[in-house]
Amino acid sequence: WSGTEPGRMETVAARIYGAVKQQIIEGRYAPGARITEQQVAAEFNTSRTPVREALRLLVADGFAVFKPNSGTVVREWSREQMREIFDLRVLIESEIAATAALHITDDELAELMRLQDEIESHGDRGRRESASRIGPLNREFHRVIAQASRNERLASMLASAIEMPIVQRTFSRYSRRQLERSFGHHRELIDAFAAHDAAWARAVMSCHIHSAKQAMLEEPPHEQH
Repeated sequence: WSGTEPGRMETVAARIYGAVKQQIIEGRYAPGARITEQQVAAEFNTSRTPVREALRLLVADGFAVFKPNSGTVVREWSREQMREIFDLRVLIESEIAATAALHITDDELAELMRLQDEIESHGDRGRRESASRIGPLNREFHRVIAQASRNERLASMLASAIEMPIVQRTFSRYSRRQLERSFGHHRELIDAFAAHDAAWARAVMSCHIHSAKQAMLEEPPHEQH
């Protein structure tokens, strides 16, 4: 027995999990599509054991579901489920923004400006590439705001809502105009935080999440990419 083997297996499973999750977010695996152990094992040149663990994690985190006759398939979301998730974000994140406006530090403000500059760099290279690059930066932007609120309970609730797979796919649905509007909201949030104006920050964040919800609901939830 080798003491390094379990750790190595976990690392392989984690790498596969991260890669397949990103493919789901980017729409390379469409909602309802099957993800087979054979296919993934071949893609990553590995045995089925870490693949099985990666698929189990994808199911546990809501990116996929296990169906007895089909195996692991990408989760499908109804329009009502999408609406509920974004309405929850409006409630939580608007309050976080208001609280953050009262407590944010100069360093946190500078970090938000740096992240937004990075988000807006490189221009528009197509929806899928933009979504892949912008998504993680956007999540970090919202994480910094949550941190600035100094409210751990609200921040924890938000982390759960943002990790929902459907939220992570938002940018893949944005048109150029919707993307620019989202960027404008981020810039105005930074202005509200700099002014330490809680009511302004709350209002802008509410608009920001409502417009994201509309972008998701404008197109059929099972859109093929």
